[in-house]
Amino acid sequence: MKKLLVLLMAVIALSACHNYKKDAQQLMATRDSLLQETAFRDSSIVGFLNDFSEIQANLDSIKKIEKLVTVQSASGRELNANQKQLILEDIALLNDLMRRNKELTASLQKKLKDANFKIGNLEGTIKEMQLMVNQLEAQALEKDNEIIVLKEDVRKLNVDISSLSEKIAAVETESQQKSQTIDVQTTALNKAYYAFGTVKELRENGILEKSGGVIGIGRTPVIQKDFNRDYFTEIDIRNFDYLRLMAKKAKLISVHPVGSYRFTGNKSADTLFVDNPSEFWKASKYLVIVTDY
Repeated sequence: MKKLLVLLMAVIALSACHNYKKDAQQLMATRDSLLQETAFRDSSIVGFLNDFSEIQANLDSIKKIEKLVTVQSASGRELNANQKQLILEDIALLNDLMRRNKELTASLQKKLKDANFKIGNLEGTIKEMQLMVNQLEAQALEKDNEIIVLKEDVRKLNVDISSLSEKIAAVETESQQKSQTIDVQTTALNKAYYAFGTVKELRENGILEKSGGVIGIGRTPVIQKDFNRDYFTEIDIRNFDYLRLMAKKAKLISVHPVGSYRFTGNKSADTLFVDNPSEFWKASKYLVIVTDY
């Protein structure tokens, strides 16, 4: 009995020597390590997906901008400086998006290569992501080539617009010259001149011939062949409706159709009115009036 008691106490003593606390700590450490690995794996996958989403969003933006630039370049209409600047800014934005996508793709490639996930379906997901990244790289190369073509199209468009602008400028210059010529000719066609005064005044100033009698007694005064044109006042017949004479009487010496003009005034020749300019100036553009004869 005494021996059995000693043996039982020895077993209890041996059991007491085992460190269960240490075992529990090791289990806790293993659990924490697994949790950290799971959290890292999950955060890595989220990071992969975020990068992939940004790359895809950039590609969508690239497609939209590329389509917009292509439509503007192929419109066939002349682009003003503002529109050309917008196209250049869009191409610069395309380049920035492509550069960003290349950086993201390279980063994603490295992350996938460094990832050491061998858990079930996760390994398959990583392989799918790797395939998608490879496809993105191929698309990026394709877009690079498209942007090169697009830049060349814009360059040609600028050359075409420059050539067209030169042609338009030449046509406008020619048109302006023709307009100026027409204006000069029109002004010349509508120029006329007048002079009025007594017989004595007009003779002294080289308008009427000096020989001849007085109106009503002898012959009517005649305009000299090479009369003094400096004595005349220049007018534009388009704006010439009447001429103030302030005379008691007046008579036209130059030739103008009856009915195309009239004198007005109460028992006087106060004013000459031109009623039909085209008829009045048809025979002569020099109007000579003798007053107070």
